[in-house]
Amino acid sequence: MKKKLAPIILGLGLVSLAACSNDGEENTDSASTEEGDVEFGSVLATSDAGDVTADDVLNQIGTNQVANQTFQLVLDKVLTDKYSEELNMDELNEQIDAEIEQYGGEENFAMMLQQSQPGMTVDTYKQQRVSNALNDLYFADYFEITDEEAFDSVRKSSHILVSFAEEGEEDKAEESDGEEDEAAMTKEEAKTKADDLKKQLDDGADFGELASENSDDTGSAQQNGDLGYVSEGQMVEEFETALFELEPGEISEPVESQFGYHIILNEDVSLEDTPEEELNTIKTQLVNQKIKEDPSQALQGYRDLLEEYNVSFENEEIQSYIEETFLNADEALENAQQEDAAAEEESEGAPTEENAEEESESEESADTEEDSE
Repeated sequence: MKKKLAPIILGLGLVSLAACSNDGEENTDSASTEEGDVEFGSVLATSDAGDVTADDVLNQIGTNQVANQTFQLVLDKVLTDKYSEELNMDELNEQIDAEIEQYGGEENFAMMLQQSQPGMTVDTYKQQRVSNALNDLYFADYFEITDEEAFDSVRKSSHILVSFAEEGEEDKAEESDGEEDEAAMTKEEAKTKADDLKKQLDDGADFGELASENSDDTGSAQQNGDLGYVSEGQMVEEFETALFELEPGEISEPVESQFGYHIILNEDVSLEDTPEEELNTIKTQLVNQKIKEDPSQALQGYRDLLEEYNVSFENEEIQSYIEETFLNADEALENAQQEDAAAEEESEGAPTEENAEEESESEESADTEEDSE
């Protein structure tokens, strides 16, 4: 599954902790009333045996958890202040609602969250999405990734796939729902068909129509062959090399890969044609690449952000824990690698803003050349 932030940031806990939403609502673990936040006070209960204070409760929770939550809330507060005007909450909420609907409604979505991440609620998931979006905006600014740089790093492409069987497997029909599939084409037959389709395109045939009728990548075929915006490293090498060598509007000769023969269209689009949402996604991918190349950049980014907003942690133990866990490069990176490895196992198949649609199409588009990452 694709991640909204780079693995190092997942490991740092910046999306795994419950966050405040952009409109100022506290996370669902915080006590609140319709009138606003609760003023707990320092003493929560009195008795002849002694008082129960807020410190007693916090100590019961544990310094690490309190420090984690403090750090997350500080980040959310700072990033909300910095990007409140740039984050389109209406659009984000529409995306989240669409994801939930793809999973069959909120009840089914909540069940899947519980299965993949016990304790996770729909509200907490929504809050994390806001936190993700704020972090995305910050790091796109921090690395000074412009719209032009994002657009130049991708190609909007479509393809027609003509698959073939491995040598010796051509005549083997497979069982599928009690029915037999047609025997797969040989490599030579597939090449002949691909060449014929290319000739039809050269003679003026519509690419989308040919893709929908002939492509063996059934997932993209349903979209007239459309693969969307493709970044480097996302497709198999043969496909990617051919795509990035094409001029805008140009169609490739059949390109062989492990999946079959591809006829690739590099669509002629401009920066102005590219939706802002798509540009933001591309920027996030570029951020991920930069952080993957040098994870310490993420830590420095947060140090700079806290310094910009004059953040000070008044409790010495919290200050020490945050510095060692989040801000000290050696400690934080080691913790991040360990935590991200564990999170990857636990969250396999968890609902995200991207994999809801992918999951529904996975059986049909098994041949699509998605990134092996």
